[in-house]
Amino acid sequence: MIRTFPSYPACPVCGDREVNPGALAMRWEWDEERRCVVGRFLPGAEHTGYAGRLHGGILSALLDECLAWACAVERRAYCITGELSVRFKAPARLGETVELTGRAVSSWGPYVRAVGEARSPRGDIIATATSTFATLSREESLRLHAALRFAPGDLDVLDGGS
Repeated sequence: MIRTFPSYPACPVCGDREVNPGALAMRWEWDEERRCVVGRFLPGAEHTGYAGRLHGGILSALLDECLAWACAVERRAYCITGELSVRFKAPARLGETVELTGRAVSSWGPYVRAVGEARSPRGDIIATATSTFATLSREESLRLHAALRFAPGDLDVLDGGS
Protein backbone atom coordinates (compact mmCIF):
# COMPACT_ATOMS: atom_id res chain seq x y z
CA MET A 1 0.00 0.00 0.00
CA ILE A 2 1.23 3.49 -0.85
CA ARG A 3 0.14 6.56 1.14
CA THR A 4 1.13 10.19 0.69
CA PHE A 5 2.37 12.40 3.51
CA PRO A 6 0.90 15.79 4.41
CA SER A 7 2.75 19.00 3.60
CA TYR A 8 3.86 22.02 5.60
CA PRO A 9 2.70 25.00 3.48
CA ALA A 10 5.73 27.26 4.13
CA CYS A 11 8.35 24.51 3.74
CA PRO A 12 10.93 25.08 0.98
CA VAL A 13 10.80 21.37 0.09
CA CYS A 14 7.18 20.17 0.45
CA GLY A 15 5.52 23.58 0.71
CA ASP A 16 2.71 25.13 -1.26
CA ARG A 17 3.90 27.54 -3.96
CA GLU A 18 1.01 29.88 -3.14
CA VAL A 19 2.44 30.28 0.38
CA ASN A 20 6.13 29.93 -0.53
CA PRO A 21 6.74 30.70 -4.23
CA GLY A 22 10.20 29.12 -4.05
CA ALA A 23 8.94 25.80 -2.69
CA LEU A 24 9.81 22.62 -4.57
CA ALA A 25 6.25 21.35 -3.84
CA MET A 26 7.43 17.77 -3.26
CA ARG A 27 4.92 15.06 -2.42
CA TRP A 28 6.32 12.17 -0.44
CA GLU A 29 4.87 8.67 -0.26
CA TRP A 30 5.17 5.84 2.23
CA ASP A 31 5.59 2.50 0.46
CA GLU A 32 4.43 -0.02 3.04
CA GLU A 33 5.68 -3.02 1.08
CA ARG A 34 9.21 -1.63 0.74
CA ARG A 35 9.03 0.05 4.19
CA CYS A 36 10.48 3.28 2.84
CA VAL A 37 9.67 6.85 1.88
CA VAL A 38 9.69 7.56 -1.85
CA GLY A 39 9.71 10.85 -3.73
CA ARG A 40 10.28 11.88 -7.32
CA PHE A 41 11.71 15.24 -8.33
CA LEU A 42 12.05 16.68 -11.82
CA PRO A 43 14.76 19.37 -11.70
CA GLY A 44 14.36 22.33 -14.01
CA ALA A 45 16.58 25.25 -15.05
CA GLU A 46 15.75 27.08 -11.79
CA HIS A 47 17.48 24.25 -9.87
CA THR A 48 20.80 24.50 -11.75
CA GLY A 49 23.99 24.12 -9.81
CA TYR A 50 26.42 23.90 -12.72
CA ALA A 51 26.36 22.91 -16.38
CA GLY A 52 22.92 21.30 -16.58
CA ARG A 53 23.15 19.64 -13.18
CA LEU A 54 20.93 19.81 -10.12
CA HIS A 55 22.42 21.94 -7.34
CA GLY A 56 23.87 19.73 -4.59
CA GLY A 57 22.26 21.81 -1.85
CA ILE A 58 18.81 21.18 -3.32
CA LEU A 59 19.51 17.46 -3.57
CA SER A 60 20.70 17.51 0.07
CA ALA A 61 17.49 19.24 1.18
CA LEU A 62 15.42 16.64 -0.67
CA LEU A 63 17.29 13.78 0.99
CA ASP A 64 16.98 15.47 4.40
CA GLU A 65 13.21 15.69 4.15
CA CYS A 66 12.91 12.17 2.75
CA LEU A 67 14.82 10.83 5.76
CA ALA A 68 12.83 12.99 8.19
CA TRP A 69 9.60 11.31 7.05
CA ALA A 70 11.19 7.87 7.37
CA CYS A 71 12.14 8.69 10.97
CA ALA A 72 8.67 10.07 11.69
CA VAL A 73 7.08 6.80 10.61
CA GLU A 74 9.53 4.83 12.76
CA ARG A 75 8.95 6.96 15.88
CA ARG A 76 5.28 7.91 15.39
CA ALA A 77 6.43 11.45 16.10
CA TYR A 78 8.06 14.20 14.09
CA CYS A 79 11.84 14.44 14.14
CA ILE A 80 14.47 17.11 13.51
CA THR A 81 17.82 16.73 11.83
CA GLY A 82 20.82 16.36 14.10
CA GLU A 83 23.26 15.30 11.43
CA LEU A 84 23.13 14.74 7.68
CA SER A 85 25.93 13.36 5.53
CA VAL A 86 25.52 13.25 1.75
CA ARG A 87 27.90 11.56 -0.67
CA PHE A 88 27.52 12.67 -4.26
CA LYS A 89 28.28 9.88 -6.73
CA ALA A 90 27.08 11.20 -10.10
CA PRO A 91 25.40 14.32 -11.46
CA ALA A 92 21.62 14.65 -11.37
CA ARG A 93 20.77 16.04 -14.78
CA LEU A 94 18.18 18.74 -15.33
CA GLY A 95 15.08 17.41 -17.03
CA GLU A 96 15.57 13.86 -15.66
CA THR A 97 13.45 12.66 -12.75
CA VAL A 98 15.35 11.80 -9.60
CA GLU A 99 13.87 9.10 -7.36
CA LEU A 100 14.64 9.49 -3.66
CA THR A 101 14.16 6.77 -1.07
CA GLY A 102 14.75 6.73 2.66
CA ARG A 103 14.31 4.35 5.57
CA ALA A 104 14.95 4.33 9.28
CA VAL A 105 17.52 1.70 10.21
CA SER A 106 17.98 1.99 13.98
CA SER A 107 16.90 3.97 17.01
CA TRP A 108 18.10 4.52 20.56
CA GLY A 109 16.73 6.87 23.19
CA PRO A 110 15.28 9.87 21.36
CA TYR A 111 17.47 9.33 18.27
CA VAL A 112 16.85 7.66 14.93
CA ARG A 113 19.36 6.81 12.22
CA ALA A 114 18.18 6.77 8.62
CA VAL A 115 19.73 6.06 5.23
CA GLY A 116 18.64 7.12 1.79
CA GLU A 117 19.63 7.48 -1.80
CA ALA A 118 18.84 9.34 -4.98
CA ARG A 119 18.76 7.48 -8.30
CA SER A 120 18.60 8.48 -11.95
CA PRO A 121 15.90 7.19 -14.32
CA ARG A 122 18.42 4.51 -15.37
CA GLY A 123 18.82 3.35 -11.76
CA ASP A 124 22.29 4.84 -11.28
CA ILE A 125 23.03 6.09 -7.77
CA ILE A 126 23.35 9.87 -7.78
CA ALA A 127 23.85 10.33 -4.04
CA THR A 128 23.60 8.46 -0.76
CA ALA A 129 22.78 9.92 2.63
CA THR A 130 23.00 8.95 6.28
CA SER A 131 21.44 10.95 9.06
CA THR A 132 20.64 11.09 12.73
CA PHE A 133 17.39 12.70 13.82
CA ALA A 134 16.09 13.65 17.25
CA THR A 135 12.47 12.85 18.07
CA LEU A 136 10.35 15.85 19.01
CA SER A 137 8.33 15.70 22.21
CA ARG A 138 4.67 14.76 21.93
CA GLU A 139 3.75 18.39 22.59
CA GLU A 140 6.03 19.70 19.82
CA SER A 141 4.83 17.00 17.43
CA LEU A 142 1.22 17.98 18.08
CA ARG A 143 2.02 21.65 17.35
CA LEU A 144 3.68 20.71 14.07
CA HIS A 145 0.83 18.34 13.25
CA ALA A 146 -1.67 21.19 13.62
CA ALA A 147 0.28 23.25 11.05
CA LEU A 148 0.41 20.49 8.42
CA ARG A 149 -1.94 20.38 5.45
CA PHE A 150 -3.54 16.95 5.11
CA ALA A 151 -5.23 15.73 1.93
CA PRO A 152 -7.71 12.85 2.08
CA GLY A 153 -5.84 9.58 2.60
CA ASP A 154 -2.57 11.16 3.78
CA LEU A 155 -0.59 9.15 6.29
CA ASP A 156 -0.86 10.52 9.84
CA VAL A 157 2.32 9.38 11.59
CA LEU A 158 1.04 10.49 15.00
CA ASP A 159 -1.95 8.21 14.65
CA GLY A 160 0.12 5.14 13.86
CA GLY A 161 -0.57 5.32 10.15
CA SER A 162 -4.32 5.90 10.19
